[in-house]
Amino acid sequence: ISDYELFLSELTKVWKEVFRVLVSGGRLVCVVGDVCLSRREHGRHLVMPLHSDITVICRKIGFDNLNPIIWHKISNATFEANNGTKFLGKPYEPNAIIKNDIEFILMQRKPGGYRRPTEEQRRLSMINKDDFAEWFRQFWNITGASTRHHPAPFPYELAYRLVRMFSFWGDTVLDPFCGTGTTMLAAMKTGRNSIGIEIDEEYCRMTLNRLKAERRSSFGEAKIEFSRAYDNKGNLVVGEEMAMYGVKKSRKKASAKGKK
Repeated sequence: ISDYELFLSELTKVWKEVFRVLVSGGRLVCVVGDVCLSRREHGRHLVMPLHSDITVICRKIGFDNLNPIIWHKISNATFEANNGTKFLGKPYEPNAIIKNDIEFILMQRKPGGYRRPTEEQRRLSMINKDDFAEWFRQFWNITGASTRHHPAPFPYELAYRLVRMFSFWGDTVLDPFCGTGTTMLAAMKTGRNSIGIEIDEEYCRMTLNRLKAERRSSFGEAKIEFSRAYDNKGNLVVGEEMAMYGVKKSRKKASAKGKK
């Protein structure tokens, strides 16, 4: 639980910085699931309400809380209700744990005005009637993404919808937890600029490769730049430059040296 409170404290720093750089009327969209602590490790089953804690934190920072979307992940959910036993002819005993198969798409708005896109931006950002009816409702059924390359992925369809719903063509989308670049890919495909921040070298490399592949397939002229980040003391925060540009280290040579 103490680690959870520290986690919230670190998240608060991120949301404050997002609030600072966001344009007036801009949206912060956060896809998050609550934190489940198992009885085996903590003596009792606990759920830390991350979605509600983030909502309160954002309101205190200055955001306007808006209606969230409930994302029902059709697959890739972790079920904790498989420990029951047969009871009086029924498959399972009462008092099992509810499935953990939803996440919350939190919506926060920076006050101070409303967006004023150009006529061209409006024209290039239009959402058709069927998509509008499907997207602007409070319950989504979207298949969860594979966890093969990232422990907390979300599917491209989810990122695509949110980028289309809350930005205009030519806008800049910021993802402070870039991961493998799904949000940046959605931004590129929909004519938005994007900035992604990620501390893991491997994820940076994967993001770069995904964006390069999209640029080749679309014959576009998108400019892709990667920059290294430094802290207040001038120390490098992220990995080596060669990793940022997709040059993999030779793991075979490293293994061979280890054997010697």
